[in-house]
Amino acid sequence: MSRETRMPEWMLERYLLDELTARERRRVRRELERDPELRSALEALQRSNEEILNAYPAERVVPRLLERAHGAPAPAPRRPRLAWAAVPALAAAVLLLVLLPPALKRRTGGDEYAGVKGGAAAPALLVFRQGGDGAPLADGSAARAGDRLQLAYLPGKALHGVILSIDGAGGVTLHFPEHEDGETALRPGGRTLLPRSFELDEAPRFERFFFVFADAPLAVADLLAGARALAAAGERAMTAPLDLPRGGGQVSLLLRK
Repeated sequence: MSRETRMPEWMLERYLLDELTARERRRVRRELERDPELRSALEALQRSNEEILNAYPAERVVPRLLERAHGAPAPAPRRPRLAWAAVPALAAAVLLLVLLPPALKRRTGGDEYAGVKGGAAAPALLVFRQGGDGAPLADGSAARAGDRLQLAYLPGKALHGVILSIDGAGGVTLHFPEHEDGETALRPGGRTLLPRSFELDEAPRFERFFFVFADAPLAVADLLAGARALAAAGERAMTAPLDLPRGGGQVSLLLRK
């Protein structure tokens, strides 16, 4: 969508999913009537959604989501690490907004949740393997070098967030924002795919992803420092939470290598 279009893309997505208020829907319809560029953008988004649903039918995807949500055993561990690559985001994540039952959740200990946690108020971190079945990876899933992953988040009611990962070699990677001095404001509405996917390279034992969220801007440098300390903490790095500012929350997801 061009920068001149006044209607944000997230509102078009929620219009298609019938998730807007009556007032918001009236606003969208008014804009559509007078803006041919916006109509074209809506049609393109609708075609994209239809292609995704045709490629990942509900009768195949929903059973796998249910299986993962109820604690299906993870595959045997393998090994990866991150190497950045600027490639298109995984559009198949739109399935989660259409197909995912609201009660699915997986508790990982303490107050953390990994995978998908339902409800508009629940921030969630989603990790997809490109070329897979379209379902998000479960906590504890195996990965290997060469896997290309796509991250997405559901903001819930959170206004700000930071997404980063640590690995068994003590490495730390910032995923959102893209730079340490970047804005931490989250996009409101449904799921948001990060603009870059990445390829896993060799690294021992694990890759663990964190989504830290809060109502106020977050200090990215402080979170990165905390992540480096946790990454250097041996076995604790696979299970311990990050130290957070007052009022912050976190979810994490572990991939075994």
